[in-house]
Amino acid sequence: MSAHEKNIFTYFINLDERGEFYADVRDENSNTIINIKGFEIFEDGWMRNKTDINGLKSYLISLGLIKSHDCLVS
Repeated sequence: MSAHEKNIFTYFINLDERGEFYADVRDENSNTIINIKGFEIFEDGWMRNKTDINGLKSYLISLGLIKSHDCLVS
């Protein structure tokens, strides 16, 4: 794969009820690259709300899990 090919990652919300939140991001082979449990990602300001894909992408880039040219979808 060349350095400029885009990888596609998918954001899944698995649980969002009664004050509990659990989500994950998976690569194209359905491998989970990160689990998000609780509300820390929102409290830390990375995501404005549970659908803030741009904020989540910035967070994943900062962790080195994805590249800026990769695609993150929900």
